[in-house]
Amino acid sequence: MHALEKLVSLLQVESVGEGRFVGEPGPGEFRIYGGLTITQALDATRKCCPAEYAIQSLHGQFLRPGDHKHKIDIAVEELKDGRRFKLYNVYCRQQGKIIFFATVTFHLPEPAYQHAMAPPDLVLPAGDKARFYPYRQKSWSREELAGHTAALEVRIEEGLEFDRRQPPDSMTWFRLAGSQAIDDWQQTLLLAYASDWNMPSIAMRPHIIEKGYMPSLASLDHTIWFYRQPRLQDWVTYVQESPAALNGRGHSRGLFYDQQGELLAGVCQESYLVPQKLPPGHKPIKEA
Repeated sequence: MHALEKLVSLLQVESVGEGRFVGEPGPGEFRIYGGLTITQALDATRKCCPAEYAIQSLHGQFLRPGDHKHKIDIAVEELKDGRRFKLYNVYCRQQGKIIFFATVTFHLPEPAYQHAMAPPDLVLPAGDKARFYPYRQKSWSREELAGHTAALEVRIEEGLEFDRRQPPDSMTWFRLAGSQAIDDWQQTLLLAYASDWNMPSIAMRPHIIEKGYMPSLASLDHTIWFYRQPRLQDWVTYVQESPAALNGRGHSRGLFYDQQGELLAGVCQESYLVPQKLPPGHKPIKEA
């Protein structure tokens, strides 16, 4: 099976009863990537909502680290059954403990006022910046890709460096690395999966890490608002910035644009952001 098909399958959940679902934790050795629990929470609520309602937003809290040894049990409860809006709470659990909680809203689309902030200049980084991901925690360069398949091609002009100060902003480019047919909802899930990409590290960019230390980074909460249907066969640009870091918390926000400059989604997140002394011989791990 192609890596794109595997990832799309991982982002979707299986129904095991009314309002109850099971998600796979996916491969990996470290904690579960937050974008995975976000997408599985979205998919579970989508399965509880009438099809004519479009996804509006997710407001989530990461409560505990998830692990790759246990499946994710998901429960959805309806909070509001309105004519224009439907609102759900969704609980993601492992071994009986909640690892992620979210409120998810759907909206019946209707004609209304429209405007959107224009994107900055979108200049695609050169091909030698490309990394190919079967899933978030694993990647290859173009040369290393030989013999493998990938789900996403990702390019970042300048990755996070720990030994110099960088501007607190970045642009990350995403597109599908396979030609498999992906429906509209699966494209939305892939965009949500990418929405947690490097968000904590954006808040680290203006800071130098002292020798013998590394940053302890973890997503605390996550909000995403959906505006237009993404088409990830072409490049989508994630424009990210961090307006502040204070008291052990870093604030990051981002906007997704397509190559026509249309706004697709907006994201806000706070992350845990403190220095941590390294054990002897340990080297810090940089995000992409």
